[in-house]
Amino acid sequence: IDRAVLIGPLCPLYGFGGLLVVGALGGVSNPLALFLSAGFLSCLLEYLTSVLVERLFHLRLWDYSDKPFNLNGRVYLTGFLAFGLGASVIVLVVQPAVAATTGAWPAPVLHAVAGSVLALLVADAAVTVAGLTSFDARLSRLSEDIAAAKSRRIAGIDRRIEHDDRSLADRAAGIRRRLTWSQRRLIRVFPDMSSTRHIRLVDEVRRTLRDAGVTPTRWSPAASRSRRGRRG
Repeated sequence: IDRAVLIGPLCPLYGFGGLLVVGALGGVSNPLALFLSAGFLSCLLEYLTSVLVERLFHLRLWDYSDKPFNLNGRVYLTGFLAFGLGASVIVLVVQPAVAATTGAWPAPVLHAVAGSVLALLVADAAVTVAGLTSFDARLSRLSEDIAAAKSRRIAGIDRRIEHDDRSLADRAAGIRRRLTWSQRRLIRVFPDMSSTRHIRLVDEVRRTLRDAGVTPTRWSPAASRSRRGRRG
């Protein structure tokens, strides 16, 4: 399932969470102590990640406010239980098996594999961070575009244009021009994502793309022209 902030198959929150519990709790043998400690550390990491992303990029990628026993919408009880159980399995079962396997590899092979994975991760993170960094500025320009379009309609354009399919396609095209592929992907994979500076804008973008019959990552001008041609 494509649901992580990175474009590739790695989920940094789960990955760093796994590394954290293995490094900090690898010597804990009591199952209950391991479960509680792993759940706490994992939720702490998730909470701090949510705060950091919001402070740096003015985005809130997930929101658990509607979940029972949540803390400021950033973590909640079910997540604690799932993280605690999953991390305990990693420490007690998965990591020993992985260590036994990689321990048998020749050092050059191990270094080559680890280096290749690291290079892919750094490249993916660079693209992702670049998209997150410019996201707020692009949302600002998109908000200005939407405000200008609404002003033109108020000034005299037929109100039915709001439901006109050609206008909808044009607005979808404007969204594609303003937002990069990775930014449109984030809107798709984080259905609860919101901007702290542009409160309802992300929802409006998502709704426009959905009403136009496209996904935030797969819209293309050629596809739009093809649909218009079929309607014509």
